[in-house]
Amino acid sequence: MTKRKPFLLLPRRLLVPALLAFATPARAQAKVYQFDEKLGQLTFTARHFGLMRSSGSFGRFNARVLLDPTDPSRAEVTVAVATGSIDLAWPGGVEMLRSPAYFASEEFPMAHFTGVAVGVATRERFTIAGNLTMRGITKPLTMEARLLRRVRDPAQGGEVAEFSASGEVDRTDFGMVEDRTTISDRIVLAVQVRLLVGP
Repeated sequence: MTKRKPFLLLPRRLLVPALLAFATPARAQAKVYQFDEKLGQLTFTARHFGLMRSSGSFGRFNARVLLDPTDPSRAEVTVAVATGSIDLAWPGGVEMLRSPAYFASEEFPMAHFTGVAVGVATRERFTIAGNLTMRGITKPLTMEARLLRRVRDPAQGGEVAEFSASGEVDRTDFGMVEDRTTISDRIVLAVQVRLLVGP
């Protein structure tokens, strides 16, 4: 099965604005960036019968990122995702994933991720560790992030940095235990975003 939208970001987890109050001089160049589905993409991918893959996306989310473009390894992030905005090119798939057996979107309309960059990092690659909350359950989530490129974009009016991040969650940790013989427990979350970082 294929998705209707191009493969995208989120991630549900990216960085904690509460830490802004404790920013050190080393983060003097850090700025707060906000983005949503207009600037980024948040997708998920599952395997079926161990053979096929299908991907979907979330049409509504917003993120707040504390970022020094010269050193993304210091990033901090928070992300909120509307679970009912799910999009999946599989007949009946959207209704199934919104149902109580999966995201339970009526009872839990939002999912949240908060995270910070951790460990050894470079300007191009860094790890984001945080917590993902879905269906009222919070579990740790680690995402591997990359700075894909920095380019001048006249249409955007300056220099644009493109980032991606991906990680895996076990859906059963969040109470999604239906259809385990056909749908993999492990789900890949992926995010891509373009941020205007300079004039």
